[in-house]
Amino acid sequence: MAVSEAAANSLAHGGGKGTLRLWTAAGAGAGVVAEIHDGGLLADPLAGRRRPSLTSAHGGRGLWMIHQLCDLVEVRATEHGLTLRLHVATR
Repeated sequence: MAVSEAAANSLAHGGGKGTLRLWTAAGAGAGVVAEIHDGGLLADPLAGRRRPSLTSAHGGRGLWMIHQLCDLVEVRATEHGLTLRLHVATR
């Protein structure tokens, strides 16, 4: 669900296209990692970390949901675009 939301956000807010990479992590941090990169920008460095209002017309609920579903969400914003890395540990 988190990867689907991130991919949808990439299409809607990241220039209409993006790249999705998936891999497994071994060792103590064993799990699955999904990386989504696009040409988008992120003005608020804390986006998704604060619970958005349910009545907000500005959205933000998808990124918040991603943070709730994943064990770790890494956000990297550069002049070349936005990269999200979603980590989910295997249990």
